[in-house]
Amino acid sequence: MASEDALAQPPVLQLSLPDSPADTLAATGSAELEIVTTSQDPRRAPATEQSSAASNGAPARGGSQPARSGGHTNVHDSRRQDLTAELWGAVRRRKWVFLQALLVVPLAAVAISLLQDEAYTATASLLFRESPSVLQSEDQGGVDDPSREAATNEELIALPVVASRAARALDGAVDTGTIEDTVTIESTGEANLVEIVATAGTAELASRVANAYGDAYIDFRRRADRSQIEDAIALVQRGLGALSPEERTGQQGQELRSRLDELELARSLQTGNAELVQRANVPSAPSSPNLRRNLVLGILFGAILGLALASLLDRTDRRLKSVEELEEVYGLPVLGRIPRSQSLGRGAVPGDQQLPMDREEVEVFRTLRANLRFFNVDEPIRSVLVASPLAGDGKSTVARMLAMTMAAMGDRVILVEADLHKPGLGAGDGRKSDPGLSSLLSGANLEESIREMPVVLSDGRKGRSLATIPSGPPPPNPSQLLESARMESVLRVLEDRFGTVIIDSPALAMVSDALALVPTVSGVIMVSGVGQTSRDAALGARKQISLLGGRILGVVANFADSQPRGGYYYHQPQAPVGAR
Repeated sequence: MASEDALAQPPVLQLSLPDSPADTLAATGSAELEIVTTSQDPRRAPATEQSSAASNGAPARGGSQPARSGGHTNVHDSRRQDLTAELWGAVRRRKWVFLQALLVVPLAAVAISLLQDEAYTATASLLFRESPSVLQSEDQGGVDDPSREAATNEELIALPVVASRAARALDGAVDTGTIEDTVTIESTGEANLVEIVATAGTAELASRVANAYGDAYIDFRRRADRSQIEDAIALVQRGLGALSPEERTGQQGQELRSRLDELELARSLQTGNAELVQRANVPSAPSSPNLRRNLVLGILFGAILGLALASLLDRTDRRLKSVEELEEVYGLPVLGRIPRSQSLGRGAVPGDQQLPMDREEVEVFRTLRANLRFFNVDEPIRSVLVASPLAGDGKSTVARMLAMTMAAMGDRVILVEADLHKPGLGAGDGRKSDPGLSSLLSGANLEESIREMPVVLSDGRKGRSLATIPSGPPPPNPSQLLESARMESVLRVLEDRFGTVIIDSPALAMVSDALALVPTVSGVIMVSGVGQTSRDAALGARKQISLLGGRILGVVANFADSQPRGGYYYHQPQAPVGAR
């Protein structure tokens, strides 16, 4: 037993005051080395390296800068890992919400796609050309802005008059408003090229609309430019007519006639300064609905929505969802992690005395027993109240299985069922009239109230027996009985007769019976269900026990995830049954 106690106790770091600076440096280095070895905290590494560098004569300032940089990197990496772990934990805990979003959104996208009418898209390419030189004045030749001219052309091609001309060219197949709504102009950057994109209900109509729109714009520009040239021709002709015969044959007349020839040539060659370099072809497949694209987008949006909903529900959920949250709320260490298990669920049924078949599950309660023995170093723990904030956290299972494990390992232990609101059962016989704790507190004999419950080992053999005091018949005044002086005297007698008294009590949030036992026991074990106990209930239970001067030894995390410990791997059972 001495060797087992030594293994159960963690190493204790002892520090003494140094007598000299050298002793200070040596003590600091050894303390930091011991802490890093025990906790494996990477944030201690830079400080240790800096101390080592200082002891070797390296400049302290030069070595401090990399430590800060590495520390910031570690902090950012740690935050990123914490965020990833938080999101993954939210998805794992809310997997049905995530899976529903991941299934519903893609199905909705597919359904909407199938209900949509088919649409075809055709594209024609239009090239803009420079204006004829005969229409440019001499003082404009060096100030032309290509980007401004391109922007002007894009504005012109989008004018309603172009859509109206295209509608007339289609002989009423599509009205002007529809063309304005279904035709878009897409620029290709700084190049003098734009694409006319037309969408229609049939492939042939989409092609016709795109080509008609391009032709309408070219015709619109051609007519506008020809009108401008004709006005210039008329102006030159009037100038010639105003000259005298001598001036007509002179240099001025020759310049006007040369200008007139250029204008007439430009009028004959006018193309509207635009060319439909690529006419729209008839599309072979509809552009919408795109079932494959919509399905991929539905899966993507479904995953994002599911992740957002899972994270939102997880943040608004007040239940404690991890062992770390239990430690944070209670401010105490976790003495044991109890997984969900069918065999543990059977252990909560009165009259079932068989220990769990799985070795890992037995090891959980052996670890809990070892942790309780650790508390006996400074102050003896003779009686332990197993309590929980809410009903269903699993305190009855923990109390029963802990007592059975201690009895199977040879400890002198007795289990007291102090939930007087439930009818007490004997050691499996099912008779509700047998005396129990309620009878004992009402004046019955102690020996008549104690039951010996044989503990069946995992291989089927009967091992040692466990002494129990069932709750007995439900009394009309359970709180008064538990607060009575007789209850305290019974507890002292049991502590003297047995090494450890395990008391199973009702939930603190249900009735106040368990609070009456807090001042009379050596310590309290709080059992909380991971993903079940709320933060408010846990804080309330902690406050109540603190106000009564009780001593909480630690927390038992029920329904916890599997975690490797000391070479053993606690697995998640295939058909979990929670402890009541």
